[in-house]
Amino acid sequence: MKESISMTTIFQIVILFILLFTAIMCLTINNSNAFGVKDELVNIIELSGGNFLVNDGGGNRLNDEMVETIAQEQYRVTGSCDKLNQELGDSSNPYIGYRKDGMPVSSGEKASVCIREVNVRDAMEDVLTKSGVNFIPNEALNGSYYQVVVFYQLNVPVIESVYNMQTKGETRIIYNKNR
Repeated sequence: MKESISMTTIFQIVILFILLFTAIMCLTINNSNAFGVKDELVNIIELSGGNFLVNDGGGNRLNDEMVETIAQEQYRVTGSCDKLNQELGDSSNPYIGYRKDGMPVSSGEKASVCIREVNVRDAMEDVLTKSGVNFIPNEALNGSYYQVVVFYQLNVPVIESVYNMQTKGETRIIYNKNR
């Protein structure tokens, strides 16, 4: 009887390690997929000079190249841009969420990708003014960079609801973009 209990315990430990290894592999695969999608989207924004939105009459949507990238990578995870905006605390420059088809989402709706434009001159003015330095605006600093956030998940109910797993990337500064 003593040996049967120890074999059961060893079997349970082996099963636990197999499950743990499987969870780590799933998380790593999902993270690398999200990282690849984020890198492609950042590259598209940089190559287009910041002109990644298309106005189709009903509002701005992502261009076809970005929608195609999301579809090709089979990226289907969604997350909340509202949570990102709450963490950010800057209501003047929020993240805007977009679905897989490139259409913007409304407040409270889950998005596939969240994108935020940051004006370099305004951000520099805020930092320098808060530190007490006199800031003289210069048109040469008229540039923006974009922050792109994509999500990944481990499909375990408790972990999925507690953690907002995301990967975030930024473009280089794009000066004098034409819109």
